[in-house]
Amino acid sequence: MFTTTVFSHPPLRQLRNANLSLGELAEEYDRIAREETRHWDEINRNGEIGYADVFERIAHRHGDRTAVIEVESGLSYTLSDLDRAADKIAHWVYTHFDADRVGIYHKNSFAFLAAVLGLAKAGKPAVLFNQREPPHGIARLAERYGVDHILGRPVSGVLCQEIQPLLDRDWPGRAPGAWRRNVDRGDPVVIIFTSGTTGMGKPGLFNHRRMIGAGLAWSLRTYMSSEDRCYITLPLCHGNALAVAFSSCLMAGAIAVIREKFSVRDFLPDIRRFRCTAMVYVGELWRYLLNRSPRPDDAQHPLRTIFGNGLERSLWEPVITRFGITHVVEHFGATEMPASALTNWTGRPGHCGFIPPNHRDACAVLLVDESGREVPYGEVGEVLLGTPGNHYRGYLDPAFDSARIWSDVQVSGDTWWRSGDLLRRTEDGFFTFIARRENNFRWKGENVSTAEVESVIYATGWFQEVVVYGVPVPGFMGKTGMASLLPKATFGPKQLKQLLAFLEQELSPFAIPHFLRIVSEPHGITSTLKIKKSVLIKEGFSRIGAFPHYVLSKSVYSPLTASCLNRIRNKDFPLGFSRG
Repeated sequence: MFTTTVFSHPPLRQLRNANLSLGELAEEYDRIAREETRHWDEINRNGEIGYADVFERIAHRHGDRTAVIEVESGLSYTLSDLDRAADKIAHWVYTHFDADRVGIYHKNSFAFLAAVLGLAKAGKPAVLFNQREPPHGIARLAERYGVDHILGRPVSGVLCQEIQPLLDRDWPGRAPGAWRRNVDRGDPVVIIFTSGTTGMGKPGLFNHRRMIGAGLAWSLRTYMSSEDRCYITLPLCHGNALAVAFSSCLMAGAIAVIREKFSVRDFLPDIRRFRCTAMVYVGELWRYLLNRSPRPDDAQHPLRTIFGNGLERSLWEPVITRFGITHVVEHFGATEMPASALTNWTGRPGHCGFIPPNHRDACAVLLVDESGREVPYGEVGEVLLGTPGNHYRGYLDPAFDSARIWSDVQVSGDTWWRSGDLLRRTEDGFFTFIARRENNFRWKGENVSTAEVESVIYATGWFQEVVVYGVPVPGFMGKTGMASLLPKATFGPKQLKQLLAFLEQELSPFAIPHFLRIVSEPHGITSTLKIKKSVLIKEGFSRIGAFPHYVLSKSVYSPLTASCLNRIRNKDFPLGFSRG
């Protein structure tokens, strides 16, 4: 851990709430909390338990209100359309799929949302598979986690049903509430794969309470209303798009403008064409946009509110200035976390959360060192979150839960959720994201588990030792993958080509190492026989004179030369696959 005294960054006056004092921010924090409580009281008075109950009430009250617009098709759908589409899916699934949970493997669309809500109406959690993963990878995940039925694209070995034919059927009537009478708010409404890689993905449980709560939390902190249109290009199989964005649209009465996949070229034309006033992001998205040459009309559009995570301090001012943004809600969270996310809606750049000093909510967040001792203000520590009732269930496979729990931290018998992420807290209540633990890294908006990538490379049988880690690359956010490999035999151009072909079959593009280092001797180890990964991380891809290095460029592993290295440092190198 490094220690330093750091004070909050000064507010950006262009942003909403930036002119509020700390006392006024505390008052706004409490006002938002009271609004959340008021909404929950209404939900409880109505006897609404699950996500489907809340959705049906909103759809009944505002059925004629536009809920979804698809960018590619240009089609728009009302809340009544979405409600009836969900009923169609609920009836079909309840009749034909005798399973505790059902997968969804489909593109961003009205149909995807109808499937999620339809399964909720039927009382079945939806297992959300990433559309970017190949069908054979989905088949492995489905087999491992007992998913025998999928709505959407065909997957071998699984009973699949395309969604559109179900939506083309006549409306069978409202799905009976009795179908979900055994659903509790603590039960999962969706199951989301959190790791970002195939083969050993970890399905996290996202329950009804958190899905409803996410909609309330972000609708209030973004200040969205029925006058807003929210641009959603992130995958709906992830929490940012589904829970943070779509659910907040539902609660606020805003329109969800959905695109299948983010496009730099089409970003501003879409915003203007569909009159979007808000959007959800990951930080890498803004890096892509800022890398384009500025145009005089970059701020000439209706977009004013952006919310998401990963907006680094260095990006805040360039983003809001160039694109005319007036409100940012940056957050820190995870699919499998036991509580609400930290959020920063204060107009103070660079932070991922704000809790007023001495507020009771502050007691539920700890920053600790490696031994579990709380660190002082201004120092970096791993963030721990309290678990309600000292109980935690975050994954479909309970075996994954124990690694995320730390007990007896403050008092005997207490239970805290370990994030694995390093944050800093200031005396005035602001949290700043510092880094992820070394065994994970984030590239192109996706989390990558080094252990899982290592296991895939080991599966070739060609290497004695495999070490995978993340390394920073000039001009890119996060870190990209690098692998240091000790081959069992000769390793040349032919083997490089075979390795890449294998990795493309087994991993998503963002998880494939973009740099390789080939060594001839075993890696250095610690006294506990662990490879010294920290040394490799520090060296990165700089030691091209000591070891053969290769870089993934234009879909091929090529030798990393001094010329290539200079171009990388100058941010002028075609890194990765030709297709992006």
